[in-house]
Amino acid sequence: MMSLETRDFLRLIKNKMGIIILFGLIVSLISFYAFIFTQKRYETTTDYLIVQDQMGTQDFYSLSKSAEYLGGVLSEAVYSSVFINELKNTNKISPAYFPLDERESQKKWKKAVEIEKSPNLGIMKVRVYDNNRETAIGISQGISEIMVTKNYLFRGKVNLDVRVLSGPVTEKNPSIGKILLVVAGGFVLGGILKLIHIYYAFMMVMFKRDEREEYLNSLKEMK
Repeated sequence: MMSLETRDFLRLIKNKMGIIILFGLIVSLISFYAFIFTQKRYETTTDYLIVQDQMGTQDFYSLSKSAEYLGGVLSEAVYSSVFINELKNTNKISPAYFPLDERESQKKWKKAVEIEKSPNLGIMKVRVYDNNRETAIGISQGISEIMVTKNYLFRGKVNLDVRVLSGPVTEKNPSIGKILLVVAGGFVLGGILKLIHIYYAFMMVMFKRDEREEYLNSLKEMK
């Protein structure tokens, strides 16, 4: 059976349900605006297939694991200073896009590019974010040029073939799915925070009640 305190707490939650929902809605609204105003307006996506040329007696499993490793190397290389310099040389973007300071350039670049890997399939998805549609497309085209024609700068002596599977595809950002996820997450977070607040307040009341009962009992014993 439930204790008296548990029943009281559940009754309190039932009475406070309107406030819990309201707080969840407020947090979800704040999350929505914070998310919208911090996102770039456009997202350009390009998919790449990474294939290692078969050499000697290497079996398919070895080739697959090697391509998986090299895909990881390429995905990390995208964020390097070497890659940024090569991107500048493609003339696909304005020279003013990157700050003069190298550290600031890398910081901006890491926010602009997102990489998603599917190691088992040898597929790498590169997303580029920017407020200007043409800039996002230009960056994606520059990345593709380096990936396809200059991947030797990052893979060593391994024979590797990088092919563009699809893209660049440009869409408005953020997507409806991302917005709904943020709003739902904000609502749940707000509800949980309010529940924690209610629980803390309830426990404080219980603690003070117990203290008062102990005090009254001590007075009775003194008589």
